[in-house]
Amino acid sequence: MIPHMARLHPAGKPDAASEDALHELQQAVKRYELIFQATNDVLYDLDLVNASVEWNEALYTQYGYGRDELNGTLEWWTSHVHPDDAFLLENKVSELFESGTHSWHCDYRFRRADGTYCYVRDRGLLQRDTAGRPARIIGSLLDITAQKQLDLAKDEFISLVSHQLRTPLTIIRVYGEMLTGGMSGALSIEQAQWVRNMTNSSSRLIDVVGAILNVSRLDLGRIRITSSPRDMRVLVQGCIKEVLPLAEEKQVLVGFSPPRRFPKVGLDETIFTQIVHNLLTNAIRYTRPQQGRIDVKLETRRDGYVLSVHDNGIGIPPDAEEHIFERFYRAKNAVGMEAQGSGLGLYLIKVMCDAFGGKVWFETGKGTVFYVLIPKRGMIPTGQ
Repeated sequence: MIPHMARLHPAGKPDAASEDALHELQQAVKRYELIFQATNDVLYDLDLVNASVEWNEALYTQYGYGRDELNGTLEWWTSHVHPDDAFLLENKVSELFESGTHSWHCDYRFRRADGTYCYVRDRGLLQRDTAGRPARIIGSLLDITAQKQLDLAKDEFISLVSHQLRTPLTIIRVYGEMLTGGMSGALSIEQAQWVRNMTNSSSRLIDVVGAILNVSRLDLGRIRITSSPRDMRVLVQGCIKEVLPLAEEKQVLVGFSPPRRFPKVGLDETIFTQIVHNLLTNAIRYTRPQQGRIDVKLETRRDGYVLSVHDNGIGIPPDAEEHIFERFYRAKNAVGMEAQGSGLGLYLIKVMCDAFGGKVWFETGKGTVFYVLIPKRGMIPTGQ
């Protein structure tokens, strides 16, 4: 019952104040009804206790469903999520329930009445009961199919350009190395320095192009994830060995004490080693010369296997934390310290973790710790 609306006139009729309140309430309800009808977004009210859902009119007008096709259950909704996106959606909802936050969003494919799929952006707010248990989600589905198509076209273009750039850049680097190796005669000190600068710049650009190409392939779903039992300790040690020349150049120490016992984990070796390599080079790059220390750890947790890379570098400013995994983003303190970064390394790690059903996060303060979680079942192969 609405407060103060129960006040009655002695004769049993509502007083003037109650009538005014009732009129205001009726007007508010009408306004909300008009809002629900006017929006193109699908609005929903998900009762988690009863696993039931109420939808607004947009579900029928936007996606072609008849009212007789819906039974108002959560099962109907989940059965219309694309099978390849169902696990991602389940993980997102689980993270929401386990976290202390109330808002969430997730992009996935939703089936229309004609059997075709569209991309939707699901945004919701979680309500909890007095005991803190998830009770209700109220949210909306926004059709972002056109935006996704534009993104795919852009990524196709990036992929094409990246392929075209790699060959001439590689040729420049090879010829530069031939010159510095004296294959065309001795160079003066000044000439040798110029060629080294040219070769180093072309090598950095090749790395950037390679990162862009990998991002494009992941976004387009062209990297196939295959999983087989691997020893994470051996793979991590191999990655550390590869980056040691870079660490020694900056006089940065890299420490790794592998656990005596560690189970073999289902991994895509290429994906895993690229993640480790990106984390290590990132840590070396932003750790101060001659004072740097990087500690790498592997541990088993309840929900999976965690790799952590801890550096004593410059840390991540508070205003950069929410953007750190965005494409091409670099924090201001990182730009000031190191001019060679592309802003793609962490984004690439995030995309790869999402692709195989894992997770990446960080803690920062005096230095930064990046964590990567591999699920207990291992990396999920493409299509599962």
